[in-house]
Amino acid sequence: MSDTSENVAQIEAALLRGASISRVIDLQVASAGADLVVGARVDLDADLTMREVSVILHQAKRRVRESVPDAKIVYIEPDVWVDPNVAQPTTSSVVMLGLD
Repeated sequence: MSDTSENVAQIEAALLRGASISRVIDLQVASAGADLVVGARVDLDADLTMREVSVILHQAKRRVRESVPDAKIVYIEPDVWVDPNVAQPTTSSVVMLGLD
């Protein structure tokens, strides 16, 4: 098995090769014996359908396993990137309050 930092770089590059994944929000790689366990959160367009998300994630898992054959267990979670440096709207401006 190669160096973990090399694996992380290869996995991130494999995830980003898909046109639909614009950012890797979080990436964790752990050893399970000779195998690697990969957990990632990736930024996807919020307007994608569940079918589209499913296909994108399936393709991303395949790219990861092709790039790093030791990555036997791959979990990828879809997410939407929220820039922490941009002022976020308050909850009350986003959520419709009840009319009780």
